[in-house]
Amino acid sequence: MERLHALFILAWALLRSLLAPIVGARRGLAAFRASYAKDRLPAVHPDERRALPALSGCIACGLCNEGSAARVAQTNGKFGGVMDLMLASSRSMPDYDAAAASFEAIDDAELAILERRCPTRVPMRAVKAFVLAKAAELDKAAE
Repeated sequence: MERLHALFILAWALLRSLLAPIVGARRGLAAFRASYAKDRLPAVHPDERRALPALSGCIACGLCNEGSAARVAQTNGKFGGVMDLMLASSRSMPDYDAAAASFEAIDDAELAILERRCPTRVPMRAVKAFVLAKAAELDKAAE
């Protein structure tokens, strides 16, 4: 019975999703913002959505962390290394303000060097720009 109930709910949700654009019931960006503002989840624009696959190519090889132990220790946990930024901090939008603070520990010139070292050519400066832009949106929404 529980399985049948779950299938009914899924079927109903699919039907609503398919019919919403036809009957003009699409809720739009304003509704998205209202629904997810408390979760601190900003909207992702179409051009950003197209860029996301390229930003998530890190394979956790650790090459970008070589030589950064002193910086990690110096920041008392604020900066956990570039690999942490590429893998974890840059993938949770509600936490982008913390990631933005961590990105302060490394400049674009250093990221450019690390991009050339990266075997999957993660565009680290683009990841940083995306995170900083979304963090700024979160700050603006909080005002």
